[in-house]
Amino acid sequence: MIRFDGVTKTYPGTTRPALNGVSLEVLKGEFVFLVGASGSGKSSFLRLVLKEDKPTKGKIFVLGQDLGQISSGKVPYFRRSLGVVFQDFRLLPNKTVFDNVAFTLQVIGKSKGFIQEAVPDVLKLVGLGGKQNRYPHELSGGEQQRVAIARAVVNKPAILLADEPTGNLDPATSAGIMTLLSTINANGTTVLMATHDAGIVDQMKRRVIELVGGQIVRDEHQGGYQTQAVPVARSPRPTFDEVATPAPDPVEELLSPVEATETQPEPEATDAPEPAPASVPPVVKPTTSTTVIPEPGSGPPPGFVWPTAPDSLRKKS
Repeated sequence: MIRFDGVTKTYPGTTRPALNGVSLEVLKGEFVFLVGASGSGKSSFLRLVLKEDKPTKGKIFVLGQDLGQISSGKVPYFRRSLGVVFQDFRLLPNKTVFDNVAFTLQVIGKSKGFIQEAVPDVLKLVGLGGKQNRYPHELSGGEQQRVAIARAVVNKPAILLADEPTGNLDPATSAGIMTLLSTINANGTTVLMATHDAGIVDQMKRRVIELVGGQIVRDEHQGGYQTQAVPVARSPRPTFDEVATPAPDPVEELLSPVEATETQPEPEATDAPEPAPASVPPVVKPTTSTTVIPEPGSGPPPGFVWPTAPDSLRKKS
């Protein structure tokens, strides 16, 4: 369906190519996500498929045609086989829902009878069967995108290109749009969708082609959104308590109490006596008394004088 052979696209005034040597093939009936950061080359890829741009180098084949061999006058006929959905809907504000969808068929010259039959059918497919007479400003964002999808597929194109179709929608509405695109894909239309919506890509598990700097770095079937960028491992920021309290030495933690004691160096011997701990009172040595204690029954020792009471306490006779 779509084949790129060594395609490089460089825009005037730039040194780095938007696409650089891209080679890939999208098969009939596939649903393919193009992922990558802004400026990675996704939109350039879609414009080249739509022949809005020409490659600087390489060849592009779409539906078996070499786009380099299609003249400018035949480009509108080539695009009839493609449907395009944009992020900003691009509806005609002064036309009803019916007329917005019918406009595509009118441009390619379909009959009025064909239009009257095809438009209600596709509006029913996208869930807007009862709103064909509404104007775009009377619809929600999700409903406007459904109108844009109906306009893109009313001619039953072989390929549907979607450039960020859920970029302006809330998650619940985006899920409904993706269900619709899956239904269109199941009916045989090849879907190529550029997106930044990681949740959608991870949930649908379709083919994922990742672009980085204009080059394909991943082409994975049933892939997810996760990019090839390798995150830098960063240690967690310490808490205040961890900063205030130094971390224990892991070597000391591994030693047993006995081993820790044995590894401590012995104190050097000194002549000065070791001071006693502050909590232990100093030892008071008893002084040597010269008083002779007599044996029992031996009487007072020589020179012993019995004490007498003071004169003030003696009884007056």
